[in-house]
Amino acid sequence: MSRRRIPFSTVAVTGLGLFVAAAVGVTLLVSGTAGVRTTQELLAERAESLLDALERRLEARLRPIDAQASWILQSVAEGRVDLDDADRLDAFMSGALGATPQVAAIGITDPTGQVRRWSRSAARAKTEDWSDRPQIIDWLDQGRRQQQPSWRPPLWTSIERTAVLLHDAPLRRDGRFLGMLAQIVPLERLSEDFADFAAETGVTPFVLYGEDRVLAHPALREDVREDPGADPLPRLREVGDPVLERIRSPDVVSPFGLRALTRAKAVAVRLGDAQHVLITREVGQLGAQSWSVGVHLDPRQDGPSQLQRVMWSLFAGVGVLVLAVVVAAFAGRRLSRPVEAFALAAKRVQAGQLEDVPTLPGSAIAEFDDASQSFNDMVAGLKRSRMIRRTLGRFVSKEVARELMKGGGKIEPLEAEATVLLCDLEGFTPLTQSLGASGVVEFLNQYFEDMVAIIERHRGVITQFQGDAILAVFNVPIADPAHAENAVRAALEMVAAAESRRYAGVQAHNRVGLCTGRVVAGAVGSHGRMTYTVHGNAVNMAARLEVMNKDYGTRVLMSGYTAKQCRGIALRRLADAEVRGYDDRVEMYTPAEGACVAAA
Repeated sequence: MSRRRIPFSTVAVTGLGLFVAAAVGVTLLVSGTAGVRTTQELLAERAESLLDALERRLEARLRPIDAQASWILQSVAEGRVDLDDADRLDAFMSGALGATPQVAAIGITDPTGQVRRWSRSAARAKTEDWSDRPQIIDWLDQGRRQQQPSWRPPLWTSIERTAVLLHDAPLRRDGRFLGMLAQIVPLERLSEDFADFAAETGVTPFVLYGEDRVLAHPALREDVREDPGADPLPRLREVGDPVLERIRSPDVVSPFGLRALTRAKAVAVRLGDAQHVLITREVGQLGAQSWSVGVHLDPRQDGPSQLQRVMWSLFAGVGVLVLAVVVAAFAGRRLSRPVEAFALAAKRVQAGQLEDVPTLPGSAIAEFDDASQSFNDMVAGLKRSRMIRRTLGRFVSKEVARELMKGGGKIEPLEAEATVLLCDLEGFTPLTQSLGASGVVEFLNQYFEDMVAIIERHRGVITQFQGDAILAVFNVPIADPAHAENAVRAALEMVAAAESRRYAGVQAHNRVGLCTGRVVAGAVGSHGRMTYTVHGNAVNMAARLEVMNKDYGTRVLMSGYTAKQCRGIALRRLADAEVRGYDDRVEMYTPAEGACVAAA
């Protein structure tokens, strides 16, 4: 009884079709899931970054007021400010108003209810009797028991005719209660700041007080209300923002695109054909009520569309899957033994075993013959690319890479005279605090791009980036008889470039130290990751000279030996100075006046 045989075409069509369907399907599932998750994380990161920026902006408005109150309390307690000396007190409080532009008025109320007020709207201080106002007497009684400065709930002031935040603090000297200090912050000022934030970011920021009161919003930068009585803050429906009005009755809680939020909450509301997203974060309490910062995003911004593009990609992937199965079924009818050899070779390529990939033989079938030849060419190209990739993964400079190619991927260690250049940024630490993480990365990328181009143009090789510092060497591994002069010209051009350009909108200032001497250069590191670097006394001396620029008020400082080799550059001798870590005094030079301009 003969066995039932299955035609190869059936096996090829079925097997290859199922394989392609599974491979593309799994790839589509994994990449689609990862794409959705990555997009969610990017959207969440952007949303939380907006809230971080908004919270910092609000804090920058309010924290200086608390600090100023502590300073005034201390000045009164130590007797540096006499509340009975009206002239000196007026001058002192005028200075306090000037230091905090967000404060509209400052007042001091003594225990009897007598008030002296300083306001931006009045040229002179005013003294008034508020002893007949019950709320003032209650406030003073509370102040006698109060120990620290505090923020009071928002209130309406008939003097400023607007809703304000009141910051108060008890004044004492030698344990005796002298009265209450009050600072008034109009909420219009916060809303003006939020309007600027909206113009910069394209989102609508707001601050909620409690459940349904609005503390700040771009629409409230001009408060045209009359005296609202006991309710100084507008409700959600009174702001004129239809999106914010729906925050307590959303259509969607935790929208799909923002489910990666960890430090905020999101809801979505639909107005017409557009879905708006509101993101909020509770940041503390102001008086008896909690308050939250938030933004809502315009649907035309690219955030939601990113997720839509991922979904469209998934749909397109499904179409590709179907098409791939159909093509596999058609191609399977024409497969033969060369397919096995091709599959084996492809698996070895996929596994990265390029040295074990066999050369595919030719075929009488034109398509197979072309595929075999193309595959063989691809493997040869991959082998070349791997060597180049390994080379460039370990070494940075194009010149170094070319030397590596000549040496079969190796550079032998060598000892030679070279000029070492070390460049560092001035004031980088406060710059990182003002720019933030993304701003620092943008700044450094732009700055390094200019500096690297200058160094390589003068035949230098960068061996290391150390934070904001650059370490470069001239004369190794590429021989350069004029290495000292080229290094000095590179330094001059680097300083001139930093002074004349702005990076990420910021003016940079750098300093350079140069030293010429014997160095040992070579590839250092593990087998899988090498770094081309230099070692020697010249490296340490260049670092010392870079730091000593601060002592001499210079931008470029070099050793005497380096200076003697720079006959084409005007230099001036500074001094023979002691250098930390060295017994002998070191002769130091700096470019003469005008040298930087000439180099630029």
